[in-house]
Amino acid sequence: MRIQIVCLRIYISIVCLLFSIGLCSAQTVITALPRWMVSGLVYYDIPQAPAKRFIDHNSWGYQFEAQYRLQYNKPFMAGIYYHETGLSKYVLKYTQSSGGGDINVRDKANTRRLEAGFSAGFYPEINWLLQPYIIGRAGLAIFQSSSILTDDDTNESIDRFSESTTYVPGYGLDFGVHIVPVIWYIRGDVRIGFSGNTSADYLILDKKNAGTTEYPIDYFVQHTTAGKWLKISVGISYLF
Repeated sequence: MRIQIVCLRIYISIVCLLFSIGLCSAQTVITALPRWMVSGLVYYDIPQAPAKRFIDHNSWGYQFEAQYRLQYNKPFMAGIYYHETGLSKYVLKYTQSSGGGDINVRDKANTRRLEAGFSAGFYPEINWLLQPYIIGRAGLAIFQSSSILTDDDTNESIDRFSESTTYVPGYGLDFGVHIVPVIWYIRGDVRIGFSGNTSADYLILDKKNAGTTEYPIDYFVQHTTAGKWLKISVGISYLF
């Protein structure tokens, strides 16, 4: 039995070694790194304290980046980014009478977090299938609350009102891994990190007191606090 276990371990070791050699040999040795990299990602936001006290749900968002290599064949890149996520939403439907007849209105109130600014990252090219990197961000975070009225029958926009807009400094840090296939300039992109901002005023739905007798925005309550979100991101990066 012991001999069988030893043989099995040797076999697994040989298979792993051959697999590693195959992966290494499949990777293209890059002698001249591209100057530009653009990335598109979707991410899952998980609120952290102190904002977690009144934002009690996770949310989805997206992010775009464009970065330029600062020196020829060096792993340092810098550029710009933009990301957006929804923080709170409430929808009510009602009938509104007008001279031309009744209109079935879909009234949606929502609060979004937008952020745009500058990014910088360290991307070592190590000719592995998985290439780790780190990227930091600093910019402007915008909390925007709006009421959006839509014809529920035709889906046509009726009106849009800006209820509240707040601007504060935003920041973030991600640890990522590029998954490098044979076509090395198109890469899978997986990250974990965080986004944060200094203290800001923003409107969040009060779920406990939400009803149907007022407009949706009337059930939003203003909070003032700093914010931080854990981010898990998946996307694609393209080098050229």
